[in-house]
Amino acid sequence: MSIFQSQVLEQAEPSVVADLNDYGLIHVAGPDADKFLQGQLTCDVNELSDSNWLFGGHCDAKGKLWSIFRAIRSEQGIYLLQPKATIAASLAQLKKFGVFSKVEITDASDTHRCILVVGADAATRVTELTGIESQQRHDHVNDLHVLTMTDNVYLLVLPASFKIHVNLVGPEWWHALHIEKGWPWLSHEHASEFIPQMVNLDRIGGISFKKGCYIGQETVARMHYKGQNKRRLTALEGQADSLPTPNDQLEMQVGDNWRRAGAVISAVRYDNEVVAIQAVLPDDLEAGARLRIKGQDSSSFTPCPSTVENGTK
Repeated sequence: MSIFQSQVLEQAEPSVVADLNDYGLIHVAGPDADKFLQGQLTCDVNELSDSNWLFGGHCDAKGKLWSIFRAIRSEQGIYLLQPKATIAASLAQLKKFGVFSKVEITDASDTHRCILVVGADAATRVTELTGIESQQRHDHVNDLHVLTMTDNVYLLVLPASFKIHVNLVGPEWWHALHIEKGWPWLSHEHASEFIPQMVNLDRIGGISFKKGCYIGQETVARMHYKGQNKRRLTALEGQADSLPTPNDQLEMQVGDNWRRAGAVISAVRYDNEVVAIQAVLPDDLEAGARLRIKGQDSSSFTPCPSTVENGTK
């Protein structure tokens, strides 16, 4: 089924409004919220204000990611916006350590909704939908939040009861933007599998190497200062009969043989039947490397040029 008019998603006319029904929120509130999260997350919470948002990761003690999120200020604390599928595991870990701090940690997904607005007139559409200017970012009184992802791309965080009076498309546009921009996605299938550098959090401002200790920090720092990371988030394009899922593995051709190469993170299909994949693969992957989905021998993929963007806004 065709879902995209083009692969230049930010230029869509008129702009597209998508319901991100697979995206949720963890809310950490209370007098110790900042101090507590500073000791849990890869990003520097002290850099978070009402005028920005931060990429970050939540790791286990071995430096493997439970979740990847975008952090924003709420009136009482901090929201961590992330795929709903990763909330349960991340929430459990935060609550385990939260008993030692004055914080309240909740799953706020049922009380909020996330909406994507993307296209040439996206800024105007945001104002029409919310009543606030795209540059204003936060209306704490009404719990409305506008996050600028890039030019012409906005993420709205709204109360669940907030009515959107336009036709909504599905979250496929959000997944496609992650692939095209090099923004990492993490599903529950890959929880506690990758260190933050493997999904390029260090390249988009999602890791602070100056903030001090947090859960998993020793592994993350060692990988950074000793250059030990050998795998990276990579975008691929090609063809496949069935759309790959996070349960699929990629194989790479080596001579006449095929060898395991890495894990599929997410995938989308464009209207010209081109399939785009986000995967974690060896960082020395050659530009002309040929890959396929394990079990789909007719599939064929090659790496695309990197389009990694800075994640701090």
